[in-house]
Amino acid sequence: RIAVVLDHDTPSGTEAVSAIQRKLINFARQQETLFYNGAGVGYQLLLDAHVQAGNVVAGCGEHLAVFGAVGALGVKLTPQALAETMKTGQLTMPKPDVVKVVLTGRLKPSVLAKDLILTVLRELGTAKMAGKIIEFSGDAFAHLTLSDRITLCNLAGRTGAVAALVDADGLADGACLQLDLGCVFVCLAKPDNFEDIVEVEQLPTIPVNEVFVGGCSGGRIEDLRVAAGLVRGKQVARGVRLMVAPVTSQVYVQALQEGLIDDFVDAGAVVMNQGCSVCWGKSQGIIDTDEVLVSAGSYNCKGCAGAPTAKIYLASAATAAASAIAGVITPAQPV
Repeated sequence: RIAVVLDHDTPSGTEAVSAIQRKLINFARQQETLFYNGAGVGYQLLLDAHVQAGNVVAGCGEHLAVFGAVGALGVKLTPQALAETMKTGQLTMPKPDVVKVVLTGRLKPSVLAKDLILTVLRELGTAKMAGKIIEFSGDAFAHLTLSDRITLCNLAGRTGAVAALVDADGLADGACLQLDLGCVFVCLAKPDNFEDIVEVEQLPTIPVNEVFVGGCSGGRIEDLRVAAGLVRGKQVARGVRLMVAPVTSQVYVQALQEGLIDDFVDAGAVVMNQGCSVCWGKSQGIIDTDEVLVSAGSYNCKGCAGAPTAKIYLASAATAAASAIAGVITPAQPV
């Protein structure tokens, strides 16, 4: 099965993007593939309706490891390798080693799964797992939700791993990392890479220009509930732009029904259409020279949301929302 999903730059912000999207639309029509246009982020759409345990999913995206949250193997390929896989229906790759990350205990109430995966990234680095599969396991999963598992696997590829799995029946022999969730603190990734991850409390006072809550890593209903609870009855700090983009149409409607969209609008936020939005900002929420963006998304690389000199701090939806209200980067206890 082949799926074509338009989720970046929807609606299109440039003529060049429209030309690319038209090619994809025509291809999907000719091949009669699964097709989504503007319905939300592809990873979540596939998780919701198509991907099942035991599936192998190949693609070119940075977050293919996310499918491990439901017991599927997601593998990132080059465009050339993906084209060959589409033609043959076969995927050939070296057999990867499986390494185990054992998670025990429970997160503190002020800490979210985004803080957890950032802590894992801090411990493992961005190259140590190159060519390997991470198996997350441990008694912590008795207390972690499906949304938490998705968050973990979503960014696992940043370690260099080719894929990630949750509780995969002991594929790995030994543990490369053991982590007590009770020792995890609210943290963020500093601009331009995932090598520099720090606790938010350790930061100096950093004024904020823009805040983003949304995308595949920060736009699920659980994220929106946390962020809305923190801005409810308050106002976004003067001069700060708070932008919200639900991950899918289904989540958008649910947020409407729960009154979360009202909370955001009343606080002074701009609620945008479902999709990747500011996370890879080429048509929405583009940041200017030297501006500071606190993003609950998945990207903080140089220039990914605007000017190359802008600074993108990657954090949880709670830290993002609290920072929008405070006007400076700050942690917050979720409501």
